[in-house]
Amino acid sequence: MNGGMDIVVSRLPNAISIPAKALFTRAGKPVVYLARNGGYRPVEVQVQARNPDEVAISGIPAGSMVALVDAEKKDQKR
Repeated sequence: MNGGMDIVVSRLPNAISIPAKALFTRAGKPVVYLARNGGYRPVEVQVQARNPDEVAISGIPAGSMVALVDAEKKDQKR
């Protein structure tokens, strides 16, 4: 039998949790690509904490949809 658990070291009120692969760097700043009007636009965010799987950020509304690939790269595999 196996099990898993998360240990909460600290809580970050008002933080949004996103997958780590949804965070990108643009001009040296952390950004996410926010879905809007059928496309994606880069939005600068503030990183509050991270682990290998998730990143806690602020700077976008809760419930926002973010891209998991860099929306500005033209030659991505489909």
